[in-house]
Amino acid sequence: MSKMFEGFKEIIKRYYKLVIFFIVFSLLICIVDQISKWAAYSLLGPLNSTLVPGDDLPSQYGQSVTIIPGLLNFTLLTNNGAAFGMGGNTLGMRIVFIIISWAVFIFLPLILLYFLNKHKFVNKDKLTFIHIMYFIALIFIYGGNLGNLIDRTFYWGIPCGVIDFIDISPLIPNFGVFNIADSFVVIGVLLVLVTLIIEMFKGDDKSKKELESVKTNNLTNQNNNSSSNDKVNENERDSSN
Repeated sequence: MSKMFEGFKEIIKRYYKLVIFFIVFSLLICIVDQISKWAAYSLLGPLNSTLVPGDDLPSQYGQSVTIIPGLLNFTLLTNNGAAFGMGGNTLGMRIVFIIISWAVFIFLPLILLYFLNKHKFVNKDKLTFIHIMYFIALIFIYGGNLGNLIDRTFYWGIPCGVIDFIDISPLIPNFGVFNIADSFVVIGVLLVLVTLIIEMFKGDDKSKKELESVKTNNLTNQNNNSSSNDKVNENERDSSN
């Protein structure tokens, strides 16, 4: 265990600039998210609470204001489940998502350090578009997760749960209300998926090129062998004559 921690310390020392970059921008996302939530809470509050039968935690909601007609409303409410209002207001679901949020908070930096060490990220000769996409995606996911982690862990009264306010139901009916943290997490996950697809296609192209190269080399070797055999046969004929 101590060897593992020593290894992570060495990686942090080697890539400290990127680690600082990761921390600073993750915190910026979290701060912007928290400021936006409390601005929405101040402008669209106070929250009204109702306890729906079957729920352990109250449903809380404030005002709804049209920002862009037919496109965007700001609708204040709280959510004790997953992003976009999924998961309901049960205590069990909230505890599950608190555990998931803390797991991401703890283990994602370790994944980042492994990623930095594996791909030698600081080496400019190996700094590719793929590396940058992964790095940005991890920042988005971590910063967004941190913003919602604060709400899930500490808000048990008024507000109770994650504060949501971005409402695009005028454009997409029945679409859940969300917040800036949710947006960054979703964008981060999409970036990871897009990057994986790009990497997969690049891998296929590389495999095809390698296969074509092997075939070309085999043909070249065959031609060289046939040429050398022809020369040997000619020499044998000349010697026999």
